[in-house]
Amino acid sequence: MKRVLIITTAFLMAAAANAETVAELHEAELNNIDTNNDGFLSKDEFNAFSDYAFQAMDEDKNGTLGLSEAKPFLDIKQFEAVDRDGDSLISKAEYVSQMQNDFDAADKDGNGLLD
Repeated sequence: MKRVLIITTAFLMAAAANAETVAELHEAELNNIDTNNDGFLSKDEFNAFSDYAFQAMDEDKNGTLGLSEAKPFLDIKQFEAVDRDGDSLISKAEYVSQMQNDFDAADKDGNGLLD
């Protein structure tokens, strides 16, 4: 699951740095997150995974992500883009906001599903 966390988090957070190219989720990673196995990633599945990913990255369980916790998943530009208040920590609210923005950007047809 750690590999899925790394790949998926990097995919979802790439938009934070306005990346020109965002790698597509591989089928195996999507299948691990697609809990109802319908071939789509719903907003509920996405939110559940996002919560899991934040909890897994928050090694000291203080409710924020410091640079050292986020470094395996985000480069410094991505970290700074998500850290909207500039306090050198990504709060849960900042993380959730970014993840929601990423989901909305990836949901091209606005149907609430990623395929």
